[in-house]
Amino acid sequence: MTELTFTTVPPSAPAKAADLSAVFYREYALLARNRVNLIFGLTPTLVYLLLVNTSLGNVVGDIAYRGTVLPFEVFLLPMVLAMSVVSASGTTGMALFQEEMSGVSTQLWSWPLRRSRFLLGKILAGVSLVLAQSLLALVVAALLFRYSFPVSHWITLLAALVLASVAFNGLYLAGAILIRDYRTFSVLASVSVLVLVFAAPSLSPAEQLPAVLRWISVVNPVTYAINGMRDAMVLGLGAAWPSLVVLAAVAAVANVVAGRALLRRTRNL
Repeated sequence: MTELTFTTVPPSAPAKAADLSAVFYREYALLARNRVNLIFGLTPTLVYLLLVNTSLGNVVGDIAYRGTVLPFEVFLLPMVLAMSVVSASGTTGMALFQEEMSGVSTQLWSWPLRRSRFLLGKILAGVSLVLAQSLLALVVAALLFRYSFPVSHWITLLAALVLASVAFNGLYLAGAILIRDYRTFSVLASVSVLVLVFAAPSLSPAEQLPAVLRWISVVNPVTYAINGMRDAMVLGLGAAWPSLVVLAAVAAVANVVAGRALLRRTRNL
């Protein structure tokens, strides 16, 4: 009589690269396929780029900025890009709530997934979507207004845009994790876009802001995003680096806070 033996082998965890790429694809698909969030992220940017820029350009005219005179469409571009970054970052935070309310977060952890891979994939997917929307705004603006900047200034502008995307994606992700109520976060995210953008030197140099707004702009992270991009495209890296350093610091702190808070939340699922 033949004796049968059975062995049980636990499922092996996927390779690190496959693990990360799967999480990245899932997170990016979750963000990119939500058309409502995409519309909310793109609409303010396109409105200010196509309507405000063209309507105010003839009224305001040229603006003096750091020893140079800029056409209004050039001066306004960093504000449009900053609004795109902030709006898109808010949608990535809302996606976190939608993921939890649908029960997907709980199902996700039935798979042998490393928390570090999940965290990195979520952050990379969010940053890539924010950056993609902002680059779309930049391409549309470049086609419409034909900016003539040196190549080195374009490179510095892109670096500032990347830093701003990482910083604000981290800020809104941290906010979505620390604020547990979806409605509260949704209202705060929507209101904060206008508050942050217009409490910064968006439509005029900082010296021309009212005293209260000038004080607020000092602690407003959007100020450093706008100044960094404006200095980058007009004056180059030599003038933009102080704002870029601040953006890098905000990005590091915000993403560390968001990462730690997200890992703590996953332990409670």
